[in-house]
Amino acid sequence: EKDVNLTMALACKEYLESRGIIVGMSRIKDENDTLNEEIRECNAFNADIAVDIHNNAGGGDGFEAYYHFKGGIGKTLAKNIEAEIIKIGQNSRGCKTRVNSRGSDYYGFIRETNCPAIIVEGVFVDNANDVKIADTVEEQRAFGEAYARGIIKTLLVEDKPVEEKKDDAPFLVRVKITDLNIRTGAGDGYTRIKYIEPGAYTIVEVKEGKGSVKGWGRLKSGAGWISLDFVERI
Repeated sequence: EKDVNLTMALACKEYLESRGIIVGMSRIKDENDTLNEEIRECNAFNADIAVDIHNNAGGGDGFEAYYHFKGGIGKTLAKNIEAEIIKIGQNSRGCKTRVNSRGSDYYGFIRETNCPAIIVEGVFVDNANDVKIADTVEEQRAFGEAYARGIIKTLLVEDKPVEEKKDDAPFLVRVKITDLNIRTGAGDGYTRIKYIEPGAYTIVEVKEGKGSVKGWGRLKSGAGWISLDFVERI
């Protein structure tokens, strides 16, 4: 299941990024993070919405999604994704809620994330008939792209590829302020490493990311990324 999950998730990420949407992933390779770590990463990314991509087991059949028991954007997101999944030929068991004995969401990913979050289950991997719709990489990618189209509809953005922006890196910048953060990635949701010392630095790559209008620059030294909003090009 974990391999199919990742193929679907990476296809979803690729599709969204081609439409100019910034995506955070809990993993991009085979690893085994705990649920608490996934929730921490999601909250640190400061996402607008979150989708936990899974596949099912237990002898059932079809797609299903879980959303917050109070509904809201999570319910809308689940329904939008369900509609796209039906379009690629998969049947649906429905969009659902599940509460625990305390009357809150049963699933920690939905309960503990700061943003509206859902869990999707594409197919039952132990059902020989159900799995036929996702037993090739191409079919698994179709699921991921269907998830992406449902996300796009929920975010109310245009489902149209954007032209890739090219930067002229490498180039030099001068840092004059004393409280500019170096971060582990291109966005203010990434972990802060330290303040960068005032001075001249070489930027070798530029990416768009949350919290910066002009983008984020990767330092040649390998120390991390800085916001280009607060530097002067020289």
